[in-house]
Amino acid sequence: MPFYVCVGTDLYGRKQNVKLEFPTCPTMTELINASESQYDVSSRSSRPAGYPDVPFKVQTFQVYDDILLRWVDLYSSAQLTNGCQVFAFQPESIWHSDSQGIIPEAKDTVTWTTPVGSPRRQRVAADAGVSPTLSEKLRAVFYDIDYGNKGYILYSDLRAAFSKCEMAFTYATVGELFTCADSNRSGHVTYDEWVRFAITYPGVIDALFFRTRDMYQDKVTTASTTQQIAEVSAQRAREDQLRQYYADSWASNERDQLVGEYDAAKREADSARLAKESAESKERAAWDKLYANGFYAPAKPGSPPGPGQATPGRSGYSTR
Repeated sequence: MPFYVCVGTDLYGRKQNVKLEFPTCPTMTELINASESQYDVSSRSSRPAGYPDVPFKVQTFQVYDDILLRWVDLYSSAQLTNGCQVFAFQPESIWHSDSQGIIPEAKDTVTWTTPVGSPRRQRVAADAGVSPTLSEKLRAVFYDIDYGNKGYILYSDLRAAFSKCEMAFTYATVGELFTCADSNRSGHVTYDEWVRFAITYPGVIDALFFRTRDMYQDKVTTASTTQQIAEVSAQRAREDQLRQYYADSWASNERDQLVGEYDAAKREADSARLAKESAESKERAAWDKLYANGFYAPAKPGSPPGPGQATPGRSGYSTR
């Protein structure tokens, strides 16, 4: 036997109330997740033109105490009873009323939960602030679920759609929903059967529509971001290559300059050595001629050299 919790809230000044079903008494986390998943879709579907498209968030709960006959703060799931009435308060804003007021009778609905923050909420460029009509949504969802454009929906198509949208049902099963949609038990859901199913469970259609749209936009954004990252990485790689090229060119030019300076200095040094060797050779040749022609006569020890006699010098000999 399912455990029911009626959760009411205020959406853009209008009180809403749905009957959420669980296999057992839910924890506070499960109740918050189911309430936010349900009312986030309802909020987007009923959003008036000009109102902001913000995620539905539960800030606090109050539960109606049948014994005290008044609302009390809900702190623990131990305060919940099967079929009890709960009111979900959102963070303070001018877009809703923070009071229970008159809550309508709870509507039956299919309860599901979704991972927190998945998918990322997207705002399509064509969204002018007015939510699509139910007929627009059910057509979009039908053709999106109809894998292969068969003209009808199979159980595998519906199961794949719920899996893609990351919708986990708390009590009902995909098979039960498919059986409900397949009114003539033909094994597939035609468009007319889908229309009747959408009228019975508009929240399921809304969830499939908005979550599919968000996931598609998320993929487009991710792909665009991935492409931008790849382009930036490629640009940086080209810049690194260019910097390396200039660095190598500068190093090569500097090396060539230094090699050129060394070669010039080496040539200058070689020229100086050759000039010195040539001068020394000429000096030796001149001395040999002087000695061979008899112009050199050694002086007697202790006597100064006479005219035409050579005397030792710092380099070879000289005459006086």
